[in-house]
Amino acid sequence: MALTIPKAELIGVFLESLAYGAYLMVFNQCMFVLRKRRSRPSDYLVGTAVSLFILITAHLVIDILRNMQAFTADEAEPNYPTTYYGTFDTWQNILKSALYVAVTLVSDAFILYRSFILWGRNYLIAAFPFLLFIADIAIGVFWVYTLSLVAPNENVFADALSVRVTTFYSITLAMNVICTLLIAFKILKIQKAVAPFTKGGEDQISRLVPIMVESGSAYSALLVVMIGTYTSKSPAMFIILNSMSPIIGIVFSSVIVRVGLGLSHGDSHRTNGTMSSSRSIRWMTRASSRPLNIEQPIYSAPFPDGGVQVSLQQTVHTHTDSFQDDIENDISSSRTEYKHGSFRIV
Repeated sequence: MALTIPKAELIGVFLESLAYGAYLMVFNQCMFVLRKRRSRPSDYLVGTAVSLFILITAHLVIDILRNMQAFTADEAEPNYPTTYYGTFDTWQNILKSALYVAVTLVSDAFILYRSFILWGRNYLIAAFPFLLFIADIAIGVFWVYTLSLVAPNENVFADALSVRVTTFYSITLAMNVICTLLIAFKILKIQKAVAPFTKGGEDQISRLVPIMVESGSAYSALLVVMIGTYTSKSPAMFIILNSMSPIIGIVFSSVIVRVGLGLSHGDSHRTNGTMSSSRSIRWMTRASSRPLNIEQPIYSAPFPDGGVQVSLQQTVHTHTDSFQDDIENDISSSRTEYKHGSFRIV
């Protein structure tokens, strides 16, 4: 059974609704983290989170409205959903496209600014991605404008609209790949600098996961799929397009959560960008007659290239009310070693 545009639109809205439900949970966690911060949250973190929520919610509402109109507005007319979805100059479709472009631009601005902050506000590093971002804005405006000029039942994969849509996705992908690589490279440098002062128990996966989350690489991968389905003129493009907005929200709200918790770079509220991480490791110590608290600075030195200052603090807590079996069963929570590290861009 061939995949038609009405079927793709219906499947896309269904998946968008599921993704939106997941996004609501991440957004709730995001706002909770920002509200509970001891210091005032950065304006760009709150602004990005709220803007994405408003735009993504409006996008879902428009998609549901379009589906209802396509499948219930004129049931007497044969193949009315095909006719409805073949008309691209309706205000609902133009507004939907404008909302998607806005969601994309907000997320692009966020990852661009994070790269800028992470690299110590280096204008030279951010110059080329910024030019791509400006080009993205221009092409996005032209895309929405061209959409209003498409005649009913005209091929959406042809002519000027196709060129501008493909260009928009390509520029967005290029900018996101560049920013993703910049963020990932910087995090790898920091991990390498801190590695001699942390326990070597971390495996490769535990190091890669925060890099993938913080760099927004999932969004770049989704853009590749989007471009592939569009250039192949497959109706599956509408499935990806409809579900793209809440997925963007999930990806970047997850980044905001990490930044808000102090687990990542990118908080511009402080004078310098910061990144902190914490982990706890269960370990066994000899029983002692009294609790022992040790606070000892381990290391404070500049990063080799002068861009990052690293400081680590070790706090060791011991307690006598634990037994060997508890430790072996990994249920003892009283003997814990906490290591806290902070990384500051200067």
